Amino acid sequence: MSRRKSYVIDPTGRRRLTRSEKIGIGSVATLIGVAALGIIAGVLLDRLLDFDDALDAGGEWDEGGGVSTRWQ
Repeated sequence: MSRRKSYVIDPTGRRRLTRSEKIGIGSVATLIGVAALGIIAGVLLDRLLDFDDALDAGGEWDEGGGVSTRWQ
């Protein structure tokens, strides 16, 4: 015995969404929003932080000649 789903029709004649349809749309919208925020945050971090300077800081602090290390 298959039961037909009962749909609620609003006064303008359009079928209203069921609870599970609303949850599904909300989930998809949330995933898209989080993905967009992640992309925006990644682009901003890439623009604001210059990792070349952080990785290239090896030689400038000891160019004066006064620092000796055990590796020399």
